[in-house]
Amino acid sequence: MMLEHKILVFFHISLWVFWLGTDLGVFLAAKMSENSSLSMETRSSVLKLGLVLDRLPRTCNALIFPSGLQLIHGIGLLNVPVWVLSIVWLIGLAWVLIMWRGFLNPGTAAEKLFEKTNMPFSLLLCAGALVFAIATITVEAVAAPAWLTVKLVAVGLIGFAVVPLDRGFAPATVTFATIVQSGSTPELEQQYHRQLQPVYGWVLFIYAMTIVAAFSGTVFGP
Repeated sequence: MMLEHKILVFFHISLWVFWLGTDLGVFLAAKMSENSSLSMETRSSVLKLGLVLDRLPRTCNALIFPSGLQLIHGIGLLNVPVWVLSIVWLIGLAWVLIMWRGFLNPGTAAEKLFEKTNMPFSLLLCAGALVFAIATITVEAVAAPAWLTVKLVAVGLIGFAVVPLDRGFAPATVTFATIVQSGSTPELEQQYHRQLQPVYGWVLFIYAMTIVAAFSGTVFGP
């Protein structure tokens, strides 16, 4: 096995590890921010920390599909044209660049660009992974083992789940900001709790798909 391939394997596995690990931190931070027995300063600091941690799983999400596609092409499991690989990598890297420009420049046009493009990028990732998954079943030229099809489906579903997750979390942050500015009331706390519940559901779904993708690739893969 070539050194370049080993490095890519390490990079791909690291993306899964840091994705799941930091995303768990984001989940726990959101849960702790609901605890009205804590001071408002503590709750606000915890949620801010969670939002900072959230940058890493988002970055990993953008690079999982390009690195995975490169891997399976490199070992001959899927015959992916070089031009397709190039486009997938360009999309992934462009997403990361736009993402981090937005993270590092809050309140600017760079952040607005990230907010506008994040959902299309997520859906593009979803569509790309699912198209490849369907092709491994229906197109003889790109037929692949079942574990690879399962992994591609899982990655595609993760890309889909990011969309309702972000849409659900946005109003929750508005409610939390109201709590911070105007003070806590039972009604506002209940509203914040209620708005976060579907978000937690999508987070757990992403965890499940992450485990399915990682398990299928490491246990049943080459």
